[in-house]
Amino acid sequence: MYLVYEEELSLCRISDSDRVLVALSGGADSVAVLLEMKRLEENGKISAVAAAHLNHGIRGSEAEEDVLFCRELANKLSIPFFEEYADVPAVSREQKLSLEEAAREVRYAFLERVRSQNGFSCVATGHHADDQVETVLMHLIRGSGLEGLCGMRFRNGTVVRPLLRVSKERILCYLKENEQQYCEDSTNADPNYLRNAVRTELIPLLEQWNPRIREAILRMSENVSSDSSYLSEVAEKTSQSVSTRQEIASLEAPVRMRVLRSFLPYDSFEKKDLVTLDALLTARTGTYRNLKNGFCAWVSSDQLFTGKPEQASYEVQLCFGESVPVPNGTLRMETSGIEEFRPDPYTAFLDSSKVIGKITARSMRDGDRFTPFGMEGSKLLSDYLTDRKVPRFERNMPVVCDSAGILFVAGHTIDERARVTDRSKQLIKIVYKEES
Repeated sequence: MYLVYEEELSLCRISDSDRVLVALSGGADSVAVLLEMKRLEENGKISAVAAAHLNHGIRGSEAEEDVLFCRELANKLSIPFFEEYADVPAVSREQKLSLEEAAREVRYAFLERVRSQNGFSCVATGHHADDQVETVLMHLIRGSGLEGLCGMRFRNGTVVRPLLRVSKERILCYLKENEQQYCEDSTNADPNYLRNAVRTELIPLLEQWNPRIREAILRMSENVSSDSSYLSEVAEKTSQSVSTRQEIASLEAPVRMRVLRSFLPYDSFEKKDLVTLDALLTARTGTYRNLKNGFCAWVSSDQLFTGKPEQASYEVQLCFGESVPVPNGTLRMETSGIEEFRPDPYTAFLDSSKVIGKITARSMRDGDRFTPFGMEGSKLLSDYLTDRKVPRFERNMPVVCDSAGILFVAGHTIDERARVTDRSKQLIKIVYKEES
């Protein structure tokens, strides 16, 4: 009896040149995947196989026994073995995640790190057909959309699930036939975990109404997956023909929400992330919202952006004749005569007699105040930028100062105090060159 055939390899997009890293927990499912990947390696269907095990720091001595079992199994099969310990309960507390969520985040981060650092093509997990049924029901309970009802896919990025059409019963028969032992995870019986409650309580209840409920859910999932794939293809083509947030906002919701997914700078997202981006499509210029993992989203007059917040604060001294690097480009300061006077937003000409002390370039600070060129009275720099409709997260231009205050807001204007007049004799020229 085999579990993985050519069709499963094709669905997982695994070829004979791929090096496969198996996520080995020690449980029946992951052990079965490892044995099948080893067989496929021996038959030339893949080029290499290895195993990776993470101790989540949850089950004490039982987890230590699992590590030992996995290590010995890898040694028996003569394959590389990677292991690591993580304090998942601490991560759960620090990041305010459920234990399940924290375990998943830490585990996949570990697997991806091992994969990328050691040249593996993909990570194979032991998810099977029964897991698929449970996943779809969990998504339904949480109010998922169409994508959630598709359940897991055979391949998602670098993660592959070759057993997704194989039942748990068949996996256990396979292991028995191969006289292969495996570990039992005591947490699999804990009803406090949603997946366990779905498996032990909800599915048996549904089977009273339909004894073949698992088959029905899998069939529904495949049908929905076909529809969802079509919408995703439409969205991908559409995204190439729209550029402004106004154009995106005009799309029908099923396509629009899929286009917005491409703006998210992370893979694991919730519906509320898309709702946040959707609302920004019609928000006023400069509006920004926090996303997860330290990312943010904001809008200019016609564009939607996502990324990290502003650069960390900095301050550097400018010296004549030297190009000084700043986070978004370079600044160069030189002496100049009045005959060269041709200012623009990126080139400041200052009356050197009005400059006090050393000249520095720094990041924008709360409370920065100056008198913009041609104006009377001081103004908060943040208000000046707001009036010019500069989005909050594009306010990372260098601010050039002397001992008395702001001289030049690079890319915008100078302070009235240092303006060049017909009485100016010696000038200071500062050129800001943005990175392309």
